[in-house]
Amino acid sequence: MTNNIKIFNNLKEIGSFLKKNRRLKGKKLYDIAKILVIKKDLLSDFEEGNITIEKFNNNSHLKGFLNSYIKYLNLEGVCRLNLLQSAKVSDLKKSNLRLKDISSKETKYGSLLILLSLILIGLTYLFWSKNTYLNLHLLSTAIK
Repeated sequence: MTNNIKIFNNLKEIGSFLKKNRRLKGKKLYDIAKILVIKKDLLSDFEEGNITIEKFNNNSHLKGFLNSYIKYLNLEGVCRLNLLQSAKVSDLKKSNLRLKDISSKETKYGSLLILLSLILIGLTYLFWSKNTYLNLHLLSTAIK
């Protein structure tokens, strides 16, 4: 194996790379699935490239399974998956993600409201606490 890191831009490429390396090492898919506790069909789908990028990006379990498979084959320093180029700009625009302006009045008034609420809660606690201790002191002096 070479020391160069191979960068793959899609799941089909990395799948065929994993399949080739698994076969070179003489490992059977069934045995690997049993050791890693991953379904054999899922490992087969990785190797054949049958998993869509959307499904892969939306499921952290799939990412973990693929990383486990790569580590099992001792290929973590040899290959890297780069799916950032696969995301389309039009998909990002459709997602309606917008950053809020931090200097907006809503944020300022929201912070002020939270601060005033915390002060009010603190004063209420101190007043209640003072009255409670005063009543306990009066009760203890009355009992004596």
